[in-house]
Amino acid sequence: MVKKILISAMTAMLLLTAGCEQPPQNNQPPEDPKPIEQPQKTAPSKPAEKPAEKPVDKSKPVEPKEKSMEVTVYYPDEAGMNLVPVKRKITVTSDKDKYLAALNCLLENPKEEELTKIFPKGAKIIGVDVEKNTAVVNLDSGITKNFVGGSTGEEFLINSVVDTLTEFNEINQVAFLIDGQEVETLAGHMDLSVPIKRDR
Repeated sequence: MVKKILISAMTAMLLLTAGCEQPPQNNQPPEDPKPIEQPQKTAPSKPAEKPAEKPVDKSKPVEPKEKSMEVTVYYPDEAGMNLVPVKRKITVTSDKDKYLAALNCLLENPKEEELTKIFPKGAKIIGVDVEKNTAVVNLDSGITKNFVGGSTGEEFLINSVVDTLTEFNEINQVAFLIDGQEVETLAGHMDLSVPIKRDR
C-alpha cells in the first residue's frame, strides 16, 4: 500500500516538473524583413538643345538692294526727222521700277549733241503700271500746259515713250493718262483714247 502511494507521489512530481519547464524564450526583437529593392528608373536622355537663334528685329525695315541695268531710250534728232535709240544705265530697287526709270531719262537733256529733249520743261511722269502687255503711263498735267511742239512734237513725244517702253519684251502697247484720268489727246493731234502700238 505504502509502495503504491510512493509511486503515485513520484508520478505527480514528475508531471509538475514537466509542466513548469518552458522552452527558452528569445528576447531579441524579430528582424525586419529586408525591403525589396525596386529597379531604379533612369530619366530619359534629353535631345541636344539647338543653339538659340538670334531674334529678327522686325522693327527695322529691310532696305531693298539696288541694281543697275542698261535700257534703250529714244530721243528725236535735232532735225526733227527721226527718233534715235541710245543706251542709258539706270538704278532700280525692284523690277517694276525699270519702266519709270527708263522714261525719266527722257526728261533729261541728252548727252549726244545731235539729239534733243522733247518733253517740255516742268513735265513729270507720275508712274507706270504694266497690265498684261500694256503699259499705262500717268503723266502730270504740266505736260499739257507747257507743251508747244505742234503735231510733229506731239507725235515725237508720244512715240518716244512708246518706243522706249516697247523695248521691254513684256510690253507691246502703251496707254496714256493725265493726272490719273483718261484723255483723248495730248495736244489735239493724236488719238490717245486707245493704247498706242509701236509703228516701227
